[in-house]
Amino acid sequence: NGVSVSIKNNELSIIENAFKENLVRVNKPKQYNGKKIAVIGSGPAGLACANTLNSLGYKVSVFERSDKIGGLLMYGIPDMKLDKSIVQRRVDLLKKSGIEFKVNENIDSKDKVSKLLKEFDALVLCTGASKPIDLDIEGRKLKGVEFA
Repeated sequence: NGVSVSIKNNELSIIENAFKENLVRVNKPKQYNGKKIAVIGSGPAGLACANTLNSLGYKVSVFERSDKIGGLLMYGIPDMKLDKSIVQRRVDLLKKSGIEFKVNENIDSKDKVSKLLKEFDALVLCTGASKPIDLDIEGRKLKGVEFA
């Protein structure tokens, strides 16, 4: 019947061409509503939350305990599955849209939460699973088997 089509590769090609042709735009809100929200965690859920809240006019600050934004996207998915420059490119767009990112900020105590509650109108917890669950199954230790 011919050559099979890879939807993933088609979508990736469309996205890459959109970036190359400067068709991907920064999504800044028309105006801010005066409310500030802290998002704890910069994994997929935190980034999606921050983007949505920002587009609705909230001033958003994202707090990440690691030294890079992206959570699972940066630390949990092997490079062979996800090129980290793709994540960074999206983070750069989010920064340009007005979202503030704070790295090396571990919100791990009542005092830190209390401080944030005084500074922000709301907190959104988007912390992910920091420890993978290893399975003791046949083949687990084979070369190339990784957590993802």
